[in-house]
Amino acid sequence: MKTALRLPSASRKGLAMQKLRAYWLLSKPRVTILVWLTTLAGLIIGGWGQTLSAGLIAATLIGSWLVIASANALNQAYEWRWDALMTRTAQRPIPSGRITPQEGWLVGTLWGVLGTLTLALGVNLPVALLGAVSILLYAFVYTPLKPRTHFSTVVGAVPGAIPPMAGWVAAQGEFSVEAWLLFALQFVWQFPHFWAIASLYREEYAKAGFCMLPYADATAEATARLAFGYTLAMVGISLMFAPFTTYSWLYLLGALMLGLWAVRAAWRFLKTPNTLEGARGVLIGSVLYLPLLLVWMIISL
Repeated sequence: MKTALRLPSASRKGLAMQKLRAYWLLSKPRVTILVWLTTLAGLIIGGWGQTLSAGLIAATLIGSWLVIASANALNQAYEWRWDALMTRTAQRPIPSGRITPQEGWLVGTLWGVLGTLTLALGVNLPVALLGAVSILLYAFVYTPLKPRTHFSTVVGAVPGAIPPMAGWVAAQGEFSVEAWLLFALQFVWQFPHFWAIASLYREEYAKAGFCMLPYADATAEATARLAFGYTLAMVGISLMFAPFTTYSWLYLLGALMLGLWAVRAAWRFLKTPNTLEGARGVLIGSVLYLPLLLVWMIISL
């Protein structure tokens, strides 16, 4: 009689840890952390001067994490074939074979349902609706549009801008000018960020058939010029927060300094659009600019 081959306990534990790590990577943890921190910032800014319950804070942070992770997981489950064509994404969990596309869909859906329910039951319905809309737009509108139209970047920027607004609405229970300013800031911020990545990986995106540049056949010069213009708009929106802070002069000082830093990086990209250094400077600057500005905003409250 044949006996089933049983793996040693240590091997089973090792395989389980590898699977858990693959699920963790399915959430795009670095992206999720950055976006999740903007939800936290929105919650702090919106809740400043109030006493928020521990349950509401926990539900906001857990639910928003699950929603963001869900959108990223479903995105990978949909476009894993395209990811396999690009060096920068070929080692993601699905194209590398560590998990199946079906697992990606299942895990992403589970995270989305749990996240939305957590926000609905533990926070409020408007925040839950924002979470559901962000998943639907990112995974089922933006992602399918990427190989079809350059307008996909605009669509993708909408769910990308929802998290800080959701944090504010979680604290305040309603929408307000401040909530829309947080949305506008993060919406505009994404374009120089996206286009810097598109410039750095222009050939890989073209190989996969993704339309990530501002428009069809956009030159490096045109991309840098638009990135510079949107950076100026981003800085302008950031200054509009001053009337809502206690120490307006302090906020303006910091926002101007950070804004000049971002503009300087975009200007270098504009002057050297065909070099990797210019696009990389905008990318690094954008990743640092947003969290630093939000922290400075909190300090100025």
